[in-house]
Amino acid sequence: MRLEWLSLFLGAATVLFLAMTAAFQWVSRHGSDVEAIRQYEALRKPDKARKKQALHSIMQQLYRLCERVPILRAYLFHIRKRMTVLHLGDEWKLRLETMKTALLIWGVLFAAAVPLALGVRDPATLGMIGIGFWVGHGIFSDNLVHRLETRLLQQLRHFFSDVRHHYHRHGMVEEAIYEAADSAPYEMALHGHEIYEVLTASDAEQRLAQYIESAPNRYLQGMAGLSHLMKEYGDKRTATGSVYLKALGKLAIELNLELLRRERLSFLLQGLTAIALLPLLFTRPIEAWASHYFPAMDAFYASTTGWVVKFGLMAVVWLSYILLRNIQELDVIPKPTGRKRWEKRVYDWPWMRWLVHRLGPVSGSREADRMIKLLKDTASPLRLEWLYVQRIVAGGMVFLAVLGMFMALHAASRNQILYAPVKPGIMFGQLSPEEEIKAREAAALDRHIIDRVKEVKHRTEETVMALLRSESRVLNKDDQLRATARRILGKLKRLDNQYVKWWEALLAVVAGWGGYAMPVGVRMFQWRMRQMEMKHEVDQLHAVIAMLADMDRMSVEHLLIWMEQFARVFKEPLQTCLLHFEQGADQALAQLKEDAPFVPFVRTVEKLELAAQSLPIREAFDDLESEQAYAQEQRKQEYEQLIEQKAGWGKWIGFAPMMALIFGYWSFRSSSSACAKCPFTTSSFSAFSKRPSCGTFQTGSAIFISYFT
Repeated sequence: MRLEWLSLFLGAATVLFLAMTAAFQWVSRHGSDVEAIRQYEALRKPDKARKKQALHSIMQQLYRLCERVPILRAYLFHIRKRMTVLHLGDEWKLRLETMKTALLIWGVLFAAAVPLALGVRDPATLGMIGIGFWVGHGIFSDNLVHRLETRLLQQLRHFFSDVRHHYHRHGMVEEAIYEAADSAPYEMALHGHEIYEVLTASDAEQRLAQYIESAPNRYLQGMAGLSHLMKEYGDKRTATGSVYLKALGKLAIELNLELLRRERLSFLLQGLTAIALLPLLFTRPIEAWASHYFPAMDAFYASTTGWVVKFGLMAVVWLSYILLRNIQELDVIPKPTGRKRWEKRVYDWPWMRWLVHRLGPVSGSREADRMIKLLKDTASPLRLEWLYVQRIVAGGMVFLAVLGMFMALHAASRNQILYAPVKPGIMFGQLSPEEEIKAREAAALDRHIIDRVKEVKHRTEETVMALLRSESRVLNKDDQLRATARRILGKLKRLDNQYVKWWEALLAVVAGWGGYAMPVGVRMFQWRMRQMEMKHEVDQLHAVIAMLADMDRMSVEHLLIWMEQFARVFKEPLQTCLLHFEQGADQALAQLKEDAPFVPFVRTVEKLELAAQSLPIREAFDDLESEQAYAQEQRKQEYEQLIEQKAGWGKWIGFAPMMALIFGYWSFRSSSSACAKCPFTTSSFSAFSKRPSCGTFQTGSAIFISYFT
């Protein structure tokens, strides 16, 4: 009955999970027209309009109320920040959609959590369900943001075509953008009108800088910058046509490649996060099924090793989710929010500052330079001191968590030894009610004798047998008394062994060291993913140079500014170069080659050096046009290789929890749960496979297959 209720709860959670996915897809598609902002005003029936208006007013008031609570304010800010791309400049709509999304998430998670919390009492299962909800929340948020970004890029692709069409008609950049924005969908219309206001403003330079800072992608930044250049200096006609339209075409090519890459990578990586989450749903049903048909496995599930394996599986799921997010969100660069980071607040504590200075590297040392370079290469907003605050906090939390886990597991083992019903050594199936009563009575007798034996200095088998004769009238045979005495002495020995061992403390220290190294490990993984993007980014920078090379007023410094706006991997070196450019172009470009020693990028910088000394920009980069066809084919091939590499990493990481469940979690339990009196007991899984006559292994190995068949 318990297994049936558990299966029912998990089925209901799965249905709610799918319903939440469908609801998020509806929310992300809803309101894509310009009229969606004030849709309730256009309703035919006034009563419906008033109800809609009242509901929206309640949403706005609820948003203001949640802003007063620090935790809710931080949560709403997180959702709001990710939805800004959709509702640029529309505060009313942004608050409404943020509150609707938050209420939808809370409602579905609460509806799924209540029945599971009522039906499940196991702390490990509740912890796994909590991790599942957290990962599920991340999946929905990522899916929503990904759909919004992709939809905006698709709208921008059509917007480029409309601007080109209207520019042919008018020959004026601002008029072409204005007319294209009027017929654009809601999201693109917001950005189109914003660009038009930038071009027509009296302080266009300042407004352009503000828009570039808030624009959600590099293509909108590039279009705004190109349009501003054309507005200020005018278009130029060459043998191949308009310089503006040519640059717009190259920008559209880059946008199309980005869309194809996103769609291809999304197709190859879709569902991997959900697959990484599946072991959390199957762990408890497997345990319930095994315990139902093989009660001896309960001893393993309640043991220290069993709990360690459970927590290990949860750690694998959590780590897989973190790494998959890094693979799928590599292009996302965190923008400054103006909020004080928690690392800075913790670093202001005197004892933490002292600890960071003791554990962190000395300023100017090789280790400090290596960590600073790693932070720059991963575009991290952290300072070196803040990184070590993260490492110390992570290491301390992991150490305390593992040490506390071992202490809690020993307490649980003591309780299991004292209160677990005494079952026969070799038994398959469930105990009958009469046998269950006898097993509990035997456990109660063992507890009573153990309490009395604790006061005896010399614990011998004869002493325990004498106590049993005085306490129990059922046990009157010497062989029964001797077997019971040996069982009680075995329990006493195991109780005396329930303390934190030296190797457990060592494991806690090792785990703490792993937590201390985890922030650096995650950033090294990010750096490895960014290494795959280097050649791709150099090709994008070449496209930027090709867009601007034909403009008469273009200089090397302006090229570097544009390259810095488009760059992700090479953003920090380019910013450093621009800071030192006024002090000397040659020295700044030479330092740029040292800061970013990637060979294709170094060749590009060498051409910039020639352009800064003697050659015009179009002559220094004349090979970009002559080798354009070959470069495009080469980029397609490199795109495929990059996508395949990322997909390979994603598949290994996504299926790691499932492999841990099957080959580590399940197989280890099946091999370790053999009963103590079985003549074929062994700790090796392969040893079981050599003894097919052992019913323990046959039953354990059949459980997993029977669960799915």
